[in-house]
Amino acid sequence: MEIRTEQMNDAAHAAYLERLDAAFESDLADYHRIEREQRLQFLAAAVELAENKGFSSEQGIASYVLALWYLDIDFEDKSDELASLLLSSLPEVRRVHAMNQWVETLLGEPDNIEAADEALKKALHLTEPWGN
Repeated sequence: MEIRTEQMNDAAHAAYLERLDAAFESDLADYHRIEREQRLQFLAAAVELAENKGFSSEQGIASYVLALWYLDIDFEDKSDELASLLLSSLPEVRRVHAMNQWVETLLGEPDNIEAADEALKKALHLTEPWGN
């Protein structure tokens, strides 16, 4: 029996969701309190959103999913700088790094979008050698 590429991709995707679920379950407070099926539904939807933003690496997808977890589905709407970054054609590694700096800053200062935007800009400046 021949295994089609689509079946292999589906299996790899399911395995990734399982790894992500296991990592979140061990690292995120209260994550384990959500029923497993609901967690997997959240992860599947969040991964799809991440992929729609052009994230394809496991690190990029996981970073975006964590941002959704901590800041909710509308987190991108809080900042024009962030929204612009996520739609940009910059290399994924730069976008992930800058997004992570924005999220980390906002988590420390939830009402200070300006500080988060500054952290994003600084991260982009520091990663310029990584490519455009």
